[in-house]
Amino acid sequence: MFTSLALAALVATTSTVSATKLYVSSYNGNITTFDFTKSANASYNLARLDTTTGCGTSSSWLEIDLKHRNLFCLDENFASTVNASIASFKITDEKSAGSLKKVTNAIVPAAPVHSALYDGANGTQLLAVAHYTHALTTYTVDPQTAKFALSQNFNFTMSKPGPKPQQPAPHPHQVVIDPTKKYLIVPDLGADLVRIYYVDPTTLQISERPSVTVPPGSGPRHGVFHLTPRAANQRGETHFYLLTEISAMILPFNVTYLPNNGGLTFTPIGKSVWAYGSGANLDPVVASGNAPAEIRLAYLKTGAPQLIVSNRNATFFRDVKNPDPKNSTAIVSDSLATFTLPKLAPGAATANANETQLVTPQALTPAGGLFPRSFALHPNGDMVAVGVQTSERVAIFHRCVKTGLISKEPVAAFEGLGQVSSLVWGV
Repeated sequence: MFTSLALAALVATTSTVSATKLYVSSYNGNITTFDFTKSANASYNLARLDTTTGCGTSSSWLEIDLKHRNLFCLDENFASTVNASIASFKITDEKSAGSLKKVTNAIVPAAPVHSALYDGANGTQLLAVAHYTHALTTYTVDPQTAKFALSQNFNFTMSKPGPKPQQPAPHPHQVVIDPTKKYLIVPDLGADLVRIYYVDPTTLQISERPSVTVPPGSGPRHGVFHLTPRAANQRGETHFYLLTEISAMILPFNVTYLPNNGGLTFTPIGKSVWAYGSGANLDPVVASGNAPAEIRLAYLKTGAPQLIVSNRNATFFRDVKNPDPKNSTAIVSDSLATFTLPKLAPGAATANANETQLVTPQALTPAGGLFPRSFALHPNGDMVAVGVQTSERVAIFHRCVKTGLISKEPVAAFEGLGQVSSLVWGV
């Protein structure tokens, strides 16, 4: 086991020129607070500051509100099919800068796996939670105290199982807030649906709108919105990129808004692409096991958009340098895939819906270990923190903001955390 890694040795007389907090949850129930530092000699270090319990037995997702210094943690509690819990914390400096103080927790429906924090009118907030065991719940939040209370509960059903073994029932897996801040988007892996809910910004009540169907057996897991730039006297467009876990694809859509808050329509555009990109040297047997986990939108220094995807169970890299400088044994690793997105004039994508190459594979790089369940892009865009679940490690990679390429070796890492489930930057 090792505790921290720096690409270059930290000189004792060198002063730290930048520091960032990183919060990491693990399926052992811990939330670990890290200090990620860069020194004047351009070396990096990842040091553990504190470990907090109180999120339950198997914390699965972290949601941070930096403005009010609140952190919310979902306890998936996969040992139970009945209930789980949500806990809230205040970010304080009581033990050390960025330490956590528990505020409250509540029993909730089983298997919460993802959440989104919605800012309503007059300082109100709503926490929307996707539960893998066929539910969506919402909670009103007092941002000043981090206390919350159940607002609504939606239980989903299916008339029959889906075509794949992973689809015996609805499995909501994410909550995304759309760019207009009017709708919640919920990819449902089990039902092959993208569920849509309108949010009343004043009452914080949500109401269902028609869902979007995707090809049977796709297993939609996560998605991201992207707004195309507005040209002179023209209207920009809204695109949605859906990551499917079962078919392991990225599906691009053009999004239009129905009048009177009637919902959204998703029109397929361009070519779907494999979540690992493409390449003649990729082993097709290895590729067939891919189960992508996370998709993020990133930007280059020029403002050009990019997609980043973490891929699990497709271990293309078999001889990767060990992140532990004391261990020379090479490791195997799953991957991060980067994709470029074009700058499209309004209407260009929908004009050639079946031929437009909206998502172009750029590079495939090691993720720092096995099963990169979650990753977080630093707000500056120059670092990617990856939680590699079964390797029980956090690895931080440099990302070039000019090209979007991610380094093949981490600049810092920390292992022995238990199965890492989620992580967020505290900046």
